[in-house]
Amino acid sequence: MSELFNITNMKDRITRVEDILASVAAGDMDARIGSETEDDFSGIEAAIDLLINDLTDELRKREKMQQELESKLSKIQEQQKTILQQQEDLLELSSPVSKVWDNILILPVIGTLDSQRTQVMMENLLQKIVETGCTISILDITGVPTVDTQVANHLLKTVTAARLLGAECIISGISPAIAQTIVHLGIDLSAIRTKATLQDAMIFAMKQNKRDDEIRALGAIALPND
Repeated sequence: MSELFNITNMKDRITRVEDILASVAAGDMDARIGSETEDDFSGIEAAIDLLINDLTDELRKREKMQQELESKLSKIQEQQKTILQQQEDLLELSSPVSKVWDNILILPVIGTLDSQRTQVMMENLLQKIVETGCTISILDITGVPTVDTQVANHLLKTVTAARLLGAECIISGISPAIAQTIVHLGIDLSAIRTKATLQDAMIFAMKQNKRDDEIRALGAIALPND
């Protein structure tokens, strides 16, 4: 009878071990066997509890590392957002459009032109044209170190977009070296009004502005009164 009881008791303990291991596998890291019996099997139960303890410690360390990594990643993402915003702000500042005279806008371009900067430059210019109603814009490229096919295409796109809004663009600051480069590359800027210096462009723009005013005045006189 005693032997039968021991077998039954051993089965119950084995079943408990299986249940504890199943609980741990399901994520319950607080489950323990905690045997109070001192026999040969209790050593196995204690060893299993130790194994669960080690596993729990390792998992908690990994969870802590994961949380730290996620926190660092979040900070890096925030920093990247800040950097991108600062880059956008710098692009805005590097493409200022100013109204320098009645009906005349000027956009000084300094540094290398790329697709992103050209897009910002174009948006700023078009927005200013709409806001002010100016019909003459000067793109001064004195500060652009080189002009290649890509830069020329960017300028052509900007001029074309401005024309669609009714503004004529003048490109100034074309140095002899840049002029030779444009000819050498076979870039056609014949459809664009160009001037060697900003001063020349301003003089031309003011003369054109005066002629436009005179034409508008003559048109107003020619219209019959109601």
